[in-house]
Amino acid sequence: MVAGEFIEVYDDPKQYGTWDCIVTCYFIDTAHNIMEYLDTIRKLLKPNGRWINYGPLLYHWEGVYGERSVELSLDELMRVVRAIGFTVETETTHVATYAANPQSMLKYTYHNAFFVRQYT
Repeated sequence: MVAGEFIEVYDDPKQYGTWDCIVTCYFIDTAHNIMEYLDTIRKLLKPNGRWINYGPLLYHWEGVYGERSVELSLDELMRVVRAIGFTVETETTHVATYAANPQSMLKYTYHNAFFVRQYT
């Protein structure tokens, strides 16, 4: 794990094609432009490398004045992911809490996308 902005830290030609697997958990929706995250993940993976994702698409920058935000629906995202060279291994959705107090009357739930993609 490395602290810093994902693109700045990992979009590094020395790391291209060196990763067997990348796992993103409650993460991909933190991008200003999710396409940049997808491109970086694709470049980092070895051929036949796997990307495992779990989390919602809340898009943290949506509606923030002065911030750009590219927001794709799950269907749109999956079309782009296939178009840049990933094949489907697993694709499901799950209802889950992120952080909740079992004693509370208020609980937030997320509809999370879980998928495993292989880069070919």
